[in-house]
This record gives sequence, structure tokens and C-alpha cells, in this order.
Amino acid sequence: MKIRIALGAAAAYAALALAGIAPAPTSAAALLFDSKTQPEHVVLNKSAKTAKSPDKEKVPFNHKTHSLKNYSADLKSVIGCADCHHTDQPKSALKGVLKTSEREEVLTTAGLEKADAKPVKSCASCHAQADVKPAGWAENPKVTYEDGDEVVLANEEAYHRNCITCHEAAKKTKADTLAPIKCADCHSGKATSGND
Repeated sequence: MKIRIALGAAAAYAALALAGIAPAPTSAAALLFDSKTQPEHVVLNKSAKTAKSPDKEKVPFNHKTHSLKNYSADLKSVIGCADCHHTDQPKSALKGVLKTSEREEVLTTAGLEKADAKPVKSCASCHAQADVKPAGWAENPKVTYEDGDEVVLANEEAYHRNCITCHEAAKKTKADTLAPIKCADCHSGKATSGND
């Protein structure tokens, strides 16, 4: 009976959190909700397009190691928060096709610890599955690249452009780095890059 009550309470709390009535728990918050707490682990591709396709498995991502170790593309420094959370910088700092800025200063761990700091958006807040409305936008963002092609940055496109581009650059710097660049390396459900 106690288990049923606990499960019922957990389900009710989750429903309230999804509705925005109750705050999300911090351990799962990084996966679904905007948060001021840095997660240790995140699951990318949490809702795969199909369960039958092995290359669409959930992608474990170690946020802790990516935010603490020299995992920049040149392997010489820690990745800056805004390298992935690109909306978390002033408009004047935006590069390339990026056009959305939601902070007056570049996001840092120290800045996030300030009492008045805004929470950091999850990837899915802006980049949802193709043909799905993201939580924070009317539609998935679109950008036009140098070749003139307009690209919808659904989550798959956003992850691949951001993650794989960085991993390929790291491989050019150090060929034997564990940064995954093949589909199965990430989509096995057991990605090695950044795992302790």
C-alpha cells in the first residue's frame, strides 16, 4: 500500500511539475526543465523517433566532465557554457548563424550561482523533435547557412551540428581521443566520451 501511495504521489508531483505548478526535482530537472543546477549526466535523444532503429538509442552525455575538463575542440581548455548554451550570451557575442540572445552577460558557473541569475534552458526548450513544437518557442528555430540553405534546427540537427563538429575538430587535434563521431558511438546508449 505504501508503494502505491508513493508512486501515486510521485506521479501527481510530476504532473504538477509538467504543468508548471510545482518545481521540478533538480536531479531530473536538467533533462526536461530549465534549471540553475548543473547536471552531472544528461540524456540526449531522450525520446527517439523509433524504438526499432538501433541508431536512435538514447545518448548519455556527461555534462560534468564536459564542463570541467579540457574538452574544447582544440583540447586545450574547458568548454565555455555558451558554446552549447548559445542563447546564454549577449547579442554582441553571437557568432555565425546564431541570432538569439537571452542574457546580458556570458553564462559562467559563477554567474549561475548569483541569486538573481536566470535558469539555463535545456536543449529541448528550443530544439524539439522534427515536426514537434519546442516548449519555449512557436516552432523549431531555423537558420540560413552560407550556402543559402535554410535549415530547421530540430534536436537531431542541433545536436549533430554542435556535438559532432566539435568532436571532429578534437579528432583532428588528437586522433586517438575518445570523442565519438560515428552514429553507433553515441547512439549505443553507452557513449564513452566524457564518461568517468
